[in-house]
Amino acid sequence: MSANLVIVGGGPVGLAFALAASRLPSVEVTVVERSTATTPVPAEGFDHRVYALSPASLAFLSELGAAPDPGRASAVRAMQVWGDDGKSKLDLAKGPPIATIVEYAAMMSALEQAVARTDRIRMLRGAVPHALSTNNGQRELAMQDDSVLGADLLVGADGGRSQIREWAGISVDTWDYESDGVVANFHCQFAHGDVARQWFTKDAVLAYLPLPQQQISIVWSVTKAKSETLKSLSEDDFCIAVEAAGHSAVGKLTAASPVARFPLARVMAHHCVEAGLALIGDAAHAVHPLAGQGVNLGFADARTLFTILSERSRFSAIGDLAVLRKHARARRESTFALGQVTQNLLALYRNEAQVARWVRNDGLSILNHLPHAKAALIDYAIR
Repeated sequence: MSANLVIVGGGPVGLAFALAASRLPSVEVTVVERSTATTPVPAEGFDHRVYALSPASLAFLSELGAAPDPGRASAVRAMQVWGDDGKSKLDLAKGPPIATIVEYAAMMSALEQAVARTDRIRMLRGAVPHALSTNNGQRELAMQDDSVLGADLLVGADGGRSQIREWAGISVDTWDYESDGVVANFHCQFAHGDVARQWFTKDAVLAYLPLPQQQISIVWSVTKAKSETLKSLSEDDFCIAVEAAGHSAVGKLTAASPVARFPLARVMAHHCVEAGLALIGDAAHAVHPLAGQGVNLGFADARTLFTILSERSRFSAIGDLAVLRKHARARRESTFALGQVTQNLLALYRNEAQVARWVRNDGLSILNHLPHAKAALIDYAIR
């Protein structure tokens, strides 16, 4: 007897889990996605929405047959982090890539093509859920076209504002950082050398991420007030502002994409599983982008949930709460820890007390001279 597994959300995490779950025997996989269209790869330039994929995430996508086009990705072989005193610095370097910068469009294209190649996944595009209920132990998703999808396991992969989470009555803790993330791509005067660079100040965090063809993508976390100031700048003045904030590390910058902004907040669901229901990705835990680990957490969710389901007893259904709780326990520590680390790091740089200034600057320099500690940071980053 087959089981129905319904995934709401056809983004990177939802599609990755769908591809993995399609390998489960006697499980019929359906993906519900509001968008009607697949994701086009830009004919010129690069998508300004990028992800820093860990080696573990890239390996997971490769195993699923959904590795992004390597010609549209850039390896990060070193990382440099500066404190707000202008001189404190942390250098992280490793032979193999620490991460791979991949644009959203290229990653989605690879996932969508992999889904199209299999007949084990039913893709419902332009499908809008209307309500969620439970009937005889099965989750039922009412759709706007009056159809009903029954699910032995319903997986919410529908982002930080998850409708599935809300309908299930799962409460969340939310921390509004009162900041915006500003993203854009640039041509740079000098080669980036496959180095990711990050600068911390009390009101901003700026990251330069390497792209192919001597380009970089930036993620600039700024206060709402600074975001409005940046929004008012001309294209040339915005380039000058980004170049100055990055201390001209790669020389003169020239715009290579539109500029986008999005509000920043941390969201943590009080629990991520119930009988017949699981939350993965940002639906379960959305974190600040300064660590670049959001999508990696989501892929780890997908990989872990698939493993738990594939290893369950043949007497256990895919929606059994005892099975799903194994997933929750496996993911709880790492997701909470990363959220706390990023939040505490932000608080540290916003604190003007003398001890805070010492920790974030002299502490950074001290860490730079501790090879074993730096090796531990790298090992954590590449998981």
